[in-house]
Amino acid sequence: MAVVLVMLGVLGVGAADGVAQPRQFLALGTSTIGGTYYVIGGGMASIINKANPQLNINAEVTGGAFGNMMLLGQKKIQLALVTNDEVYMAWHGQGKYKSKATNARGVLGGHAIIWQMYTLKRTGIKSIADLKGKRISLGAAGSIGNLIGEVVLGTYGLKMRRDWTPEYLGHGDGPGALKDGKLDAVLIISSTPTSAIIDLTSSHGSDVVFLMPDRDKLEALLKEHPYWFESKIPARTYKGQEQDVPNSFGASTILVADESVDAGAVYAITKTLLEHNQDLVAVHPIGKEWAAENATRGMQGVLPLHPGAERYLKEKGLIR
Repeated sequence: MAVVLVMLGVLGVGAADGVAQPRQFLALGTSTIGGTYYVIGGGMASIINKANPQLNINAEVTGGAFGNMMLLGQKKIQLALVTNDEVYMAWHGQGKYKSKATNARGVLGGHAIIWQMYTLKRTGIKSIADLKGKRISLGAAGSIGNLIGEVVLGTYGLKMRRDWTPEYLGHGDGPGALKDGKLDAVLIISSTPTSAIIDLTSSHGSDVVFLMPDRDKLEALLKEHPYWFESKIPARTYKGQEQDVPNSFGASTILVADESVDAGAVYAITKTLLEHNQDLVAVHPIGKEWAAENATRGMQGVLPLHPGAERYLKEKGLIR
């Protein structure tokens, strides 16, 4: 259950900006257990709490980016790990967002997440075009893969529930279901390497087949969705994968806060994450992308910065 924001009448000490503040309890939306957001979010909460006695951040298990934006819009969480495309659609009331959700404010830019759809050779599936009539996991309900999977297969004329059956399994459950024949393909939108595929390739190695958009489809997708960017899975990211896997694409992960969260708290969060980046790298290698050079990645033209984050970034010369 998400924790609501509580302001107690007891002053904390040791605030990251040197100013005592009321103790604050904040819920941070992450993802399903096993997802990168879950690991990174838990690390962030621990690092921030240790450095700031006036803050108590609880990392929540959620459905991922889409679910986090919904929870943030409903004021059930105060912080969230999301992707810039989900924020863009929420702000404009597009996709599954029936109304505009404009309460999110940018805190910090972070790691890239990319399309990784995979199957096993025994299925006979060699391309996305072969997925007609198949059962495909799009990640946990509410995760970013739900919408992106539907969009990409739609470019092949494959309509969800008419031409293929969606399943909604968490990252950690996909490989087992694929091996047991309960699924034909699995989609993960995540950083590389991701633990679920590491586990699968450790036992099946070169039997794993990656399914990427064809070049013409990818170009059309990037033109229609300018917040996405072209990417790849570099060679030897996974066991048995000796060549680059091209024609992937991705989005940027960002940490956002509800507009009502205290500016002092957001200042402390931003300061702590940037000045303790090596602690986050120790939690997960992808933490290296949550560094100063990516502080505003994915936010320009998508959403405004939270005043607390803006203050710190200006002080450090990271923005004007």
